[in-house]
Amino acid sequence: MRTYHLGRDSPPSRVFLPWFEREAEPGATLLVDWKHCAATDPGLAEALRWILATRHDVRVVITAGTPDEVPEHLRPWVRTSFLALHGLSGFTKAEAWRGDWSSVPVGYDGDRVVVDLVRFDGQYPIGAHLHTTSRDTLRSLVLGLMTTHSPKLFQVMFVDAHDTDAFDGLERAPHAHSHFLDVATDPAQVTEALLAESERRLEVVGNTWTVFAHRGLDQVLPQLLVCVSGLRDILAAHPDFGATLEAVARDTGKSGVQLLLDGPHESAPHEVPACIVPDDLDELAKSLPRLMHEPEPVPGFFALHGVPGGFDRQRTWRKRPVREQFRAVVGVDEHSRPVELDLKSASLQDGMGPHGEITGPTGARAEMLRAVLLGQLLRHSPDDLQVVLLDFHGSGVFAGLDRAPHVHGHYRGIPPVIADRLVEALKGEHQRRTGVLAASGYRTTWDYRFARDNGAPLDPLPELLVCVDSPRDLLRAHPDLLGVLTTFGELGRTCGEHLLLSGPEPADALGGFLRFRFEHTGSGWTRRISRSVENVALPPDLGERTRSLPHAMQKVEPLHDPLLPPPLHEWSRLTLDELGSTSAEHGSVPLGLLDNPFEHTVEVFHAGFGRGGHGAIVGKPGSGRTTALRTLTESITRTFGSTAGFHLADGPLHGRPDARHVVVTASTWAEVPGFITDDLAWGVELKLADPAWSIVDERRQANLPDRPGTGLCARVGRQVRIATS
Repeated sequence: MRTYHLGRDSPPSRVFLPWFEREAEPGATLLVDWKHCAATDPGLAEALRWILATRHDVRVVITAGTPDEVPEHLRPWVRTSFLALHGLSGFTKAEAWRGDWSSVPVGYDGDRVVVDLVRFDGQYPIGAHLHTTSRDTLRSLVLGLMTTHSPKLFQVMFVDAHDTDAFDGLERAPHAHSHFLDVATDPAQVTEALLAESERRLEVVGNTWTVFAHRGLDQVLPQLLVCVSGLRDILAAHPDFGATLEAVARDTGKSGVQLLLDGPHESAPHEVPACIVPDDLDELAKSLPRLMHEPEPVPGFFALHGVPGGFDRQRTWRKRPVREQFRAVVGVDEHSRPVELDLKSASLQDGMGPHGEITGPTGARAEMLRAVLLGQLLRHSPDDLQVVLLDFHGSGVFAGLDRAPHVHGHYRGIPPVIADRLVEALKGEHQRRTGVLAASGYRTTWDYRFARDNGAPLDPLPELLVCVDSPRDLLRAHPDLLGVLTTFGELGRTCGEHLLLSGPEPADALGGFLRFRFEHTGSGWTRRISRSVENVALPPDLGERTRSLPHAMQKVEPLHDPLLPPPLHEWSRLTLDELGSTSAEHGSVPLGLLDNPFEHTVEVFHAGFGRGGHGAIVGKPGSGRTTALRTLTESITRTFGSTAGFHLADGPLHGRPDARHVVVTASTWAEVPGFITDDLAWGVELKLADPAWSIVDERRQANLPDRPGTGLCARVGRQVRIATS
């Protein structure tokens, strides 16, 4: 006969129940999901009472977690639902496999009966060895563990004294490690397998930490539950099998093997309480294992991060406990369980960082970078996280991400002139951070942030994530960057500096600092951390989120000052009026702008004459030296009222003028008179015909853009842009 299900996907109960009363065929069954229907229909109890009183030819079954959830007059028709017992309305791996090993419901006895599989050996958690005298509670416990735990965390070895249906359906779940039959006849095979598995696990784990105590990041083996049916018959035929169980039980702390026996034994002292198991246990023992093998689609980005409504500043940028800070989901594993990345140091709250890498082809690499970075940006405000993006080949792997307010610099192509500035800027940022910590008296950025979150009057000091794409090629072209990146690698955990390297192959030069790696292979992505390897499937909508999420964040958070201002040679126009004025008593005049990447800024470049001395503007024809001299003349006039006391010569100088200050232009430094170079107060080296003629820095001169008015400061070697008058 037909069964009518009244629940989440059915018509509203207030519509369906009157129809069922009138039209349902004799012998039909009405299956009511009480939790869902009662929440939407306050008249449900009365409608069911009427059907039960008037339709004696139909069957009513009410599913609920416990009978107490249903009005007393309906309780005779209640059948406890296995999924409801576990707080589920249906089964999906993404929702269900989030269980707690220390709290597994098996049935009810008035209230829910919950089994704790954890015991403590001193301060360390270990697995509890259990026994039960009921076939149903054993099956309910095993299926409960399967329903709420991924096979990555939990597997089962089934041991049957004969060839019974004790594990019927359960052995088809992906959690099934092995299944031994007729063990009462000959337990040699299972004995050998048990001892070998225990020994193998101890060898893998070693003596430094336990499988059981590391159920997350560092777990390399799933917990193994050895379920024995027909224990009495096995021990009657082979008493020495008890010694095997006791040997396995002794190593549970490190091997992660636990016992679940269907009868009392010294090796399993903890009894599963007697209780009434759900009515649909056997039905679901057959259907759920099949569902567990079915693939599930990867959730979208926002659903994966638990914010189906999208970005909301108050919710997504809220303060979180330390363990959750800088921890974000990247994708899901083959069992639809979230795979996370935690940028914190391994020594702090199960962190996975502070540094790591992504290896794979350009297109795949860009997708993983989006997954990693968007997750961190979604969960942290710009006051908590800053990002610098270095795309050496200009391949566009960070495209779209650079619009987020967290990004303090996106550098594509990275020619030598930018690389030199980056070296100084990153050095300056590291010194700034160490200075802030020293001045405030805190050892690490975590100590600093904790104090600030608890009311200390401190400015934000966000973590800094430096993302470098193609680091091998970058360091080959610009080896000076290796020093500052090495500093970040060595001291990052203290100063809040993180490296995320990405490329087609591992970054050997900085490999010693890297703790996590996302690696793309022919079969997809894997996350590797020490001995832990997880498969990762990424959300399907990363492209869409890369376009929309940074834009949404900009609406609520302005962009911060960049790590580096635009290069001076890229400025479209610079006039003397934009530089302001100085007092004559300072003895200097504004002439242009001076790049100061160490301080992340530019400053006015002054030609200083306060203590005497001379000046020189050197550059090839067309480099802007005549315009520079014209600007200098105008600036001197504005500052001092006239050029009295100055001798300004555009070209070769014959003899020594009778003036306190002499400034000349020349094509090479060799053309500058010795009395000027011997007493040079300031100088500008514009583009030379031959970089080898530089007295500042031959390499920087060679890399200097060939733009009129662009040069190097002779005293500090940084880039100068001369204004026009």
